[in-house]
Amino acid sequence: MINILNSLLYPISFLLVISIIVIVHEGGHFYAARKCGVKVKAFSVGFGKVLFSRVDKLGTEWKVCLVPLGGYVQMLGDADPSSSKKDNEELEELSEEEKQFAFPFQKLWKKFIIVFAGPFMNYVFAIVLLTGIFRIYGLESIPPVVNSVIKDSVAEKIGIVKDDRFIKVNGKEISTLTDLQREIAVESVLNLVVLRDGKEIDLVAHIDHKNGKGMLGVTTVSKMEHIRDLNFVQSIKEAVKLAYQMSADTTKVLIKMIKRQRSTEDLRGPIGIAEISGNAMKEGILSFLLFVSQISIAIGFMNLLPIPVLDGGHLFFYIVEFIVRRPLNEKIEKVTSIIGLILLLGLVLLTSWNDIVRLIK
Repeated sequence: MINILNSLLYPISFLLVISIIVIVHEGGHFYAARKCGVKVKAFSVGFGKVLFSRVDKLGTEWKVCLVPLGGYVQMLGDADPSSSKKDNEELEELSEEEKQFAFPFQKLWKKFIIVFAGPFMNYVFAIVLLTGIFRIYGLESIPPVVNSVIKDSVAEKIGIVKDDRFIKVNGKEISTLTDLQREIAVESVLNLVVLRDGKEIDLVAHIDHKNGKGMLGVTTVSKMEHIRDLNFVQSIKEAVKLAYQMSADTTKVLIKMIKRQRSTEDLRGPIGIAEISGNAMKEGILSFLLFVSQISIAIGFMNLLPIPVLDGGHLFFYIVEFIVRRPLNEKIEKVTSIIGLILLLGLVLLTSWNDIVRLIK
């Protein structure tokens, strides 16, 4: 019975995480569209066969669909859920009065706000969630002092010993364990400076990220005095700081992957996310909420990338349109949308393959 419950924990936690993030993201688009006077035809959680639907008094169809890997908000005048194409047939049938509620006929700044609202809400949601966590649980600031060294680890091989204190990594000063963990997660080569018996010692560590998470191989000690209580303003500041750091670190890793300085094996897909979400739920509500906030930031960040089909691609086209003072050629938009879709499908296949290989190993 326990094994069955453990097995169900992973898909349930995954569905819960994805549903929350989709509702937040698409809720941003929906709210902005309504505020800008655009009619929303459909709000869907999931794709494919409709499991449940109802139409509200303003004509929006609210749907829950079979495939839970995403969702969409479809507005009047959209030919598809991505808003990448106009529904020319529908637009031709609209009266002049109805056209003012169609997305394609909106002013450029309104389109920009509606599209930007999705990823923006992902960040807002994560910051609100993190603010609550920091306010209730406080901020853990563990000193970067080695309590033990794991056998056969990178740390043991380069000569790190108990009671070493990390003071610099790649020229950056280290004051907490979190500072050290950030550098390990992003960098493959760590130029370390440790304090041992009052003397500074230089060491170089080569981190392997093949399993999706780099490890140095040391443990530290967490004590109650390492948890700092924060007031509301401090909690907001720390939440914003963490959201920024996560986005900055993700940018660094992506640049390294493009330069082929970092393997794409680090990327995780749906299976990997399900695995992490299940593990986070097992660890408790705090770990799970932290994971939800991380995924929300990740989805917000990804959707701001200038890739056609994604929100960032639309925003990029709007910026270009603003600069050149005219809409882009529809053929160019169509071709770039196809390229963007291919890239997106390729990313899904790559990350899913990484997940399968990781499970086999």
